[in-house]
Amino acid sequence: MTTLLTRTPDRATTLPQQQPAPPAADPTAPARAAAPVTPPVAPPAPPAVRQLVLSGALARADSSWLEPQLEELVATGARTVEVDLSGVEAMDGSIARLLLRTSWHLGDPARALLLLHPQPVVRRVLRFYGAGGLVVR
Repeated sequence: MTTLLTRTPDRATTLPQQQPAPPAADPTAPARAAAPVTPPVAPPAPPAVRQLVLSGALARADSSWLEPQLEELVATGARTVEVDLSGVEAMDGSIARLLLRTSWHLGDPARALLLLHPQPVVRRVLRFYGAGGLVVR
C-alpha cells in the first residue's frame, strides 16, 4: 500500500491508494531457465614489453618527434619499454636527458626503460648525463 499526498488550496490530505496485485504465476506454463550469468570481463593486460628502434644522429631537434613516441609507449602501461640504440651513431645531451626523464615518468619501480646496444660514443654521452644506468646490453 502506498500513500499519495495531494494538496488542496486550504489543506493537505493523505489518501490511501491500492497497488495492483502482481499477476499470478500460470501453473501450466513451462518453467523458465535462469538466465546464464556471464562473468565480468577484465580489460586486456597491457603488453609486457614495448620496443622503439632508433637510428642516425639524434639531436635536440629530434625531441619534437621522439618525446611523443616515448610518451605513447609509457602510456600503454607496458612493464618494460626497450629503446634499441644500435643504429644511433651520435646523440646529444638533450636526448640523453629525454630518455632519463622518460624513465622517471614510468612512476613504478616494477616498470623499466631499458636502453639496448648503444655504440661506445652514445654510451659515453648517456653516462655523462646520468642515464648510463639505463643501459643493459
